Amino acid sequence: MITKKERFQGAILLLLVLIGLVLPFQCDLTADQRYTLTPEAKKELAELNQSIKIDVFLAGKLPPTFQRLRREIETVLTRMNAKNKELFVEYIDPFDTTEGRQVVMKEMQQYGLIPQTVVADNNQSIDQTVVFPWAIVSNGKTSVRVSLWQKNMGDSPEDIFFRSVSQLEYQFLDGIKQLTLTTKKNLAVLTSHKTSEAILLADFLQSLKPYYNLASFDLKALPEDPAKTLDNLNRFDLLLVSNPNSPFSSKEKFILDQYQMQGGNTLWMVDALALNRDSLFNKTGRAITFPKSLDLEDYFFKQGLRINKGLLSDLYCAPIVMAQGTNEQTQYMPYPWTYYPIPSARAEHPISKGVGNVLYQFTTPIDTLANGLKKTVLTASSPLNKILGVPVIIALKEATKAKNPEDFQSQPYPLSVLVEGTFESLFTNRIAPFKGVEKKLEGRSKTLLISDGNFAENQLDKGQPLALGYDKWTHNFYQNKLLLQNAVHYLMGNSSWVNIRTKAVEITLLDKPKVLELRRPIQLLSLAIPLIVLLLSAFLFRRQRRAKLG
Repeated sequence: MITKKERFQGAILLLLVLIGLVLPFQCDLTADQRYTLTPEAKKELAELNQSIKIDVFLAGKLPPTFQRLRREIETVLTRMNAKNKELFVEYIDPFDTTEGRQVVMKEMQQYGLIPQTVVADNNQSIDQTVVFPWAIVSNGKTSVRVSLWQKNMGDSPEDIFFRSVSQLEYQFLDGIKQLTLTTKKNLAVLTSHKTSEAILLADFLQSLKPYYNLASFDLKALPEDPAKTLDNLNRFDLLLVSNPNSPFSSKEKFILDQYQMQGGNTLWMVDALALNRDSLFNKTGRAITFPKSLDLEDYFFKQGLRINKGLLSDLYCAPIVMAQGTNEQTQYMPYPWTYYPIPSARAEHPISKGVGNVLYQFTTPIDTLANGLKKTVLTASSPLNKILGVPVIIALKEATKAKNPEDFQSQPYPLSVLVEGTFESLFTNRIAPFKGVEKKLEGRSKTLLISDGNFAENQLDKGQPLALGYDKWTHNFYQNKLLLQNAVHYLMGNSSWVNIRTKAVEITLLDKPKVLELRRPIQLLSLAIPLIVLLLSAFLFRRQRRAKLG
């Protein structure tokens, strides 16, 4: 017979269950707070005032790794939906259709949804599964693709899974932001001084369009009215300078200087050396590199930076593809090319945290000078490098020669440096080169210097731009675009966007060899333990019942 006390306890338990259903409560006890949205994410969702539909193409039969990814996606989207009920989620199996498999794959790829092929060894049989780790975020008017599988060159499957899970929150919020952003800041791209051609910056600038208003800017457009040029430049929050090839005059440096004194930020990608690449890849296979004159030494020196004039040769480098043999016997072989260093971005700063290898080409080190400004090295060479004095002749045949690590013992050199703080004007003790401007002697600003003019340039295929970071010769993919996107967001004052992306998630995976070794005992225990618990519970229940009945 059930006592009053037992009835009361049952009623309390039922009441707690009902309260939990009405007011769901979740306590995140994980060390990395992986089940808690970042403060920036909560703010973004709180400001969302329109309905958003999220279609996730991970449903149906999935390999184990993508099943885990699906569960992590569900967790993230459930947390986001708890903060804003305007999010509607649907999981779609792209192959759940009457159309053939090849037709579905072709249609998905036409929308830019590239599949992943998973090959698994299952009991001595090979299983091959095609999955689409993508989502579409839409507001009824337009839509944005969201990649759910984040790969870097050299990643193991576990690394890819870790990065993909840690990026889920950012990827979904980034898609929502692209749809809902109404007020955009202004970004200027310098087109004077023989900077990078527009088609070479096409992929990078296209990736910035959802976030910013882009415009070209010519420092030489109004030679008779430089004060007006400065006024025009002050309308922009950031000036991007990619691979200038002609000197900057005193007037132009004064415009840049006063732009910074008034709060303008700058992103510089500069080659300190000149090299004729056409000569390098012609029949002789040789080219000479020598210092390039841009007349910016005093401008950067005032900011505590100095671009070294030596050519960096790094043992940790990208390959270059060269033809071997003739006619039908021709083979294209990759060889390490020490003039293409691929440093890993450093993890200490939000701009570079979580970014994989980036590609530099014929670069030079950056020296930092003490002047009271905060300087952060975002990328640096490996310790196995050497600096070649210029002018120096570079020959393609160097790539085929064996490399001796003892010849490359040195120290890491900075290749990109972020400078922040209150800058002092270059013209503090100098006469302004033109009138009509009230000279400011100091101002808060941020600047990023990257010692590779080609850092933001994409390759071309049949005259069309490829994705920035993709090398069509080796099919390797580098993270230049991600680093630059983070840099632009940070320099524009949108550091919260970067902070969401840099959230770290620690996931523990099972030791596969050990699991296989202990598979039989684990299976037996998994079967035996529930039965033992069930029998023990039944024995104790009967014993307690007999005791009550006397």
